[in-house]
Amino acid sequence: MTAASAEVIPMRWRDYMLIRGNAFSSFWRSHLAERSRSLLLVLGKGFDPRTCLALRIIAGIAGSALAEVMALEFDEGEHTPNQGLAARASANWTDVQSLAGGKTSVHQIVFRTSDGRRVGARNAANVFTDEGRIMAFSDILVDISAMPQSVYFPLLARLLYFHDKMKREGANAPNVHVLVAEDASLDCHIREEGVDETASFLHPFEGEFNREATGQQPKVWMPLLGEGRTTQFDRIYDLVRPDEVCPVLPSPSRNPRQGDVIVMEYRDLLFDQLRLDPRNIIYASEYNPFEVYRQIRKAAIQYHDVLGLIGGCKIALSPLCSKLMSIGVLLVAYELKSTDSHQLGIAHIECQGYEMADSVVPNPEPVGLWLAGECYG
Repeated sequence: MTAASAEVIPMRWRDYMLIRGNAFSSFWRSHLAERSRSLLLVLGKGFDPRTCLALRIIAGIAGSALAEVMALEFDEGEHTPNQGLAARASANWTDVQSLAGGKTSVHQIVFRTSDGRRVGARNAANVFTDEGRIMAFSDILVDISAMPQSVYFPLLARLLYFHDKMKREGANAPNVHVLVAEDASLDCHIREEGVDETASFLHPFEGEFNREATGQQPKVWMPLLGEGRTTQFDRIYDLVRPDEVCPVLPSPSRNPRQGDVIVMEYRDLLFDQLRLDPRNIIYASEYNPFEVYRQIRKAAIQYHDVLGLIGGCKIALSPLCSKLMSIGVLLVAYELKSTDSHQLGIAHIECQGYEMADSVVPNPEPVGLWLAGECYG
């Protein structure tokens, strides 16, 4: 075993808090009854029909404990949403303001510079520039239901970093929660438009992929596959140029045959072009991002242990999947990023907009993940 073995790296989320369905309301009633609390809820100011689900539940329970609702407004420049989605976003914002009772603030995230460079992830990380902005709150709730990955990945990474820093310094660190109105079928029906020509590594998870000193190390790619992402798959593959591919499929899932449906969609790419060995396929629960975390973490550490004998390897993760599953990728990337021996990055590709059919009927379930704080004391 190498120094990067599973025995050496503590599993931060071996024990975890995951609340879903009817237990979501019960948890927040109990949590708010324990002591006086002050909540900051951060959500996306977007078109997603799930935008207000968690806020509606929290606002009905928290009352004055809900101190602020921060809406993140996404500035795509000239790439504005189509009229139908703009109308949905406007209606959602009206509901947010009503539910928040005048406690709203808006923070704009610019996605592109004037010369077309993508800066959304770095700007999302800087929504909170220092610990002072969050010290007044007992709990930070980030509702990712209406946020793209390029926003909630760096945002949550920054909040976890601040939490850990405050704990090391002996300060009172707020709890960090993730909320999502989970509906994997709806995620499949929200299609990305104008996918960028080239992929890149998502800030702050660039890894060591651009360093010449490690250019000869073998590269392993673990894409979490979902429906309708074959174009993204192709372009991220061109960026990573992996020596080995380990696709992750949802199982168990709401649709028992979801893994088979995805394999059929990617069949030419996986088996005809890449000659994938079926033994490389990893299965992880669509319902539990902590299980996704465990499975990817285990595979990543095993590759580092084995290939450490010949100088190590680089591992790229790509969440082309539902929002809930993608959180498992974030947890692995955040945990292993802090180790010197693990070279891991998140390969990602942006788009210029989204489309969603009017006929789509959402069936979301509220899910809460407690990522850091009192329960891990």
